Amino acid sequence: MTLGENIVRLRTQKNWSQGDLADALEISRQSVSKWETDASIPELDKLLKLSELFGVTLDELVRGEDVPKTEPVPASFTPQATPEREKRHTIAGTALLCTGAVILVLCLLLAGDLFTGLLFASPFLICGIICFAVKQRTGLYCGWAVYLCVDFYLRFATGLSWTTIFMTHRWTYEMNYTRLAIAWVQFFAMLVMIVCTLRAYRALKLSATKKEVTWLLIGWLAALVVLPLLMSYGIMPLMPLNYSKFSPYFFISVLYSYVRLALVNVLLVRTLAIWRTKREEKKANRNAAET
Repeated sequence: MTLGENIVRLRTQKNWSQGDLADALEISRQSVSKWETDASIPELDKLLKLSELFGVTLDELVRGEDVPKTEPVPASFTPQATPEREKRHTIAGTALLCTGAVILVLCLLLAGDLFTGLLFASPFLICGIICFAVKQRTGLYCGWAVYLCVDFYLRFATGLSWTTIFMTHRWTYEMNYTRLAIAWVQFFAMLVMIVCTLRAYRALKLSATKKEVTWLLIGWLAALVVLPLLMSYGIMPLMPLNYSKFSPYFFISVLYSYVRLALVNVLLVRTLAIWRTKREEKKANRNAAET
C-alpha cells in the first residue's frame, strides 16, 4: 500500500473530505489530491502533522500498518476553518447582511410593504447568517438557501412548483409555455442541488448496522409513502381548499414540500455512505481472497 493510499484510507476513516484535511494542515486541497494520487510526497513536517492528525506513528503512516482505533485525535488538529477562511466568511457574511438590509429598507421606503421586502431580502440575509454560523460546506448551504428562497418566491408569485412538469403532456398554448419552462427550470435546479449535496458528502462512510439500516428503511417509507398519504388524505381534506397566497393551505403545502425534500437529501447521503462502506468491504475481501 502506497503512502497516498494510506492517506486516503486514514482520511476516509475519519469521514473527512480533502478540503477538511487541507484546512487542518493549512495547505491547498490540490496538494492533498496530489499526495493521495502519489503525484507528490508530503514534506517531513507535513508527514509529522499527518501522523499526529490521524493518531498514528510515522511508520504506520508510511508503511500502512494497522491503525489503532482507540487513540484519540489531538484537539488542536481537528479540522476547522483557517483564519483566512474565517476572514472570507466574515467579509462575505457582512456584505450579504448589509445588502439584504438595504433591499429591505428600500422596499419599505418605496413600496411600504414589509412582506415584499423580506421576500427579496431573505436570500441575502439567510446566506449572510450562514456565512457566520456554518464553517464547513458553507457554499452548499448558501446554495440551498438561495434555491429555496427563489422557489418560494416563484410559488408565491406564479403558483408554480417543479411538480408542474407532470402536466407537460397536457399543457396547451393557452396555459402559457413560459410557465411550464419555469417549472422545468425549478426541477433541474433542484436536481443540481441534490447532486452537489451528494458530492459534498462523498467522503462520508457509515457501517450497515441493524439500527442504521432500520432507520433508513423507516425514513424512505416516510418520505415515499407515509408523508404523501398523510398530506393527501389526512391534512388537506381537513382544510378549506383555498389557493390564496396567504392561506394556511398554501403555507402548509410549501412546508410539506421542503420537509420532504430535506428528508430525501438526508436519506440519499446516508444510503450512499453505507453503499461506499459495503463496496470497500467487498473490495477488501476480494483482494484478501486473491492473495
